[in-house]
Amino acid sequence: MTKAVRNNRELGEAIRAARLGKNLRQVDVARKASLRQALISEMENGATSARVDTVFKVLAALELDLAIIPRHSAAFDPTDY
Repeated sequence: MTKAVRNNRELGEAIRAARLGKNLRQVDVARKASLRQALISEMENGATSARVDTVFKVLAALELDLAIIPRHSAAFDPTDY
């Protein structure tokens, strides 16, 4: 799975897709990451500004890595964030 993520909503969608692809419940991911299930829900709904270390914990629980890639377009709209 390769997905460019540019905001909280897209991050949440990617986390949800990865979780469902592994047939995991939110509580399963939360336990693996030592986090609350409610935080996983908030992240999946793009409703939180999670700390970077929290994002890394969730990605690790889903056996995912973070990759930094160049943008395909130079357009930048700060209201997207």
